Amino acid sequence: MLTFLSVALLIYGSMHLYALGKVWLALPHSFGLGLVLTLIGIVLTLSPLIVWFMERQSWHRATAVVAWASYTWMAYVFLFLCTGLLFDLGHAFAALLQFNWPLNQLIALRATGLLALALLGYGFIEARQLQVNEIKITTPKLASGQVTIAQISDLHLGIMLGDKFLDRVIDKLRELKPDIVVATGDIVDGQGDDFEELARHFHACVPPSGAYAVTGNHEYYAGLEHSLRFLNNAGFTVLRGEAVKAGGIILVGVDDPTALSTGQPTRLDTRKALASVGADDFIVLLKHQPMVDTDTRFDLQLSGHIHGGQIFPFIYLTRLTYRVHTGLTELADGRRLYVSRGVGTWGPPIRLFAPPEIALISITSANK
Repeated sequence: MLTFLSVALLIYGSMHLYALGKVWLALPHSFGLGLVLTLIGIVLTLSPLIVWFMERQSWHRATAVVAWASYTWMAYVFLFLCTGLLFDLGHAFAALLQFNWPLNQLIALRATGLLALALLGYGFIEARQLQVNEIKITTPKLASGQVTIAQISDLHLGIMLGDKFLDRVIDKLRELKPDIVVATGDIVDGQGDDFEELARHFHACVPPSGAYAVTGNHEYYAGLEHSLRFLNNAGFTVLRGEAVKAGGIILVGVDDPTALSTGQPTRLDTRKALASVGADDFIVLLKHQPMVDTDTRFDLQLSGHIHGGQIFPFIYLTRLTYRVHTGLTELADGRRLYVSRGVGTWGPPIRLFAPPEIALISITSANK
C-alpha cells in the first residue's frame, strides 16, 4: 500500500510539475511566483490525502466540497498534461522540419488551458449520459423462453455520488424491467453519512427473479462489513463463492481478490459452488475484475472494474493490464466475457470517450 501511495504521489506530483512549469515559463520569473507555484503544487498533489483524512474524520459535508474540488482539478491537470504534450510534440516536429512554430509560451499556455477546460466540460456531460447496451445470447441450455439480466457495476456510491445519481440509475432499471439485476462490484465507495437512505432507493426496483451482487475492491477499501450491510439493506443477495438458480439459469459469484491483501476472509474458489451444477445448466459468473480462469466452468462471465478507461487515453492502459476489451468477447473455448464500462466514476467526476452503461443481457432458449 505504501509503495502504491508513493508511486501515485510521484506521478501526480510530476503532472503538477509539468503544468505549473508551463505557467512559470509563460510568465515573468520572480521569487514570489516560484514560491507561490511551489506551494500550490504541494497542496494540490497532497489534496487526495486531505480528502482521505477528512473522510475518516466523518466531516461529510466539508469532505464532499473538498473532494469535488480536488478530483475535478485532478481531471483538469491530467487533460492539461495530455493536450500540452500534443502541443509540445507539434513544436518538436516544427523544429525538426525547420518550420516557424506560431505559438509562444503564453499563447500555448492559454490554448492548452482552454482545450483542457473544454474537454473537462465535455467529460462532465458524458459522465451523465447513461447508455443501455443490449446483448442477445441464444443457448440450448435454457429450457424455454427468455431471461433478461441488467448488469450494473462500479457505481462508487459515497461522498461524491449520492441520491440524485442513484435515482437516475434506478429509473433506468425500472424502465428496462429486467428479470434479474446483478451488481458486479464497487457499488460502495466511502463512508458517507446517508448509506441507509441510499440503500432504500433500490427498493423502488424489485426484479421478479432477484438482485445479486459480488464484492469489488472498493467494498474492501470502504470496509467489508459496512459494504455488505449496505448491499443487504439494498435488497441484494451477495454471492461469495456461492451459486443460486434464478430465472432458469445459474448465477455464481466470487469475492474480489483484494481481500487477500486486506487480511479479510475471502471466497474465491467456485469449485464447491459448482459441484452440484449440471453440465446442461447455463452458468453466469459474476466476477468484479475481468480476469478469466481457464479451470472455472461458466457460459458467460460478467465483470467491470476498468471503467472503459474512464478518461481517454487510459483505455489503452487497461487493455495492456488486463488484455481485454470492454463489451462482449467471444472466448476461444466458446465461453463469453462481458466487461462493463460501469455506471459511476472513481476519482475525477468525468468520463471522456467512455460513457457510463447498463448492460441488458437477453438469454434466449434455442429450443423451439
